[in-house]
Amino acid sequence: MTTQRSFRLILIILCSIALSACTHQAWYEGGKEGARNNCRSQPPGEVDACMEKLNTKTYEEYEKERSDRK
Repeated sequence: MTTQRSFRLILIILCSIALSACTHQAWYEGGKEGARNNCRSQPPGEVDACMEKLNTKTYEEYEKERSDRK
C-alpha cells in the first residue's frame, strides 16, 4: 500500500504542476478562440458581423492597457 500511496502522491503533484503551467496568456488566447468558435456557429449571415465585434488585441496590448489602468 505504501508504494501505491507514493505513486498517487507523485501523480497528484505532477498533475498540479502541469495545470499550473497554464499561463494567463494561454487563458486569454483560449477565451478569444472560444469567442471565434462561437461566431462560426452563428447562422451564415451573422458570422461576419460577429467576427467584427471580437476582441483583436494581442495579449501584450491587453496587459499594457490593464497595467495602465492601475
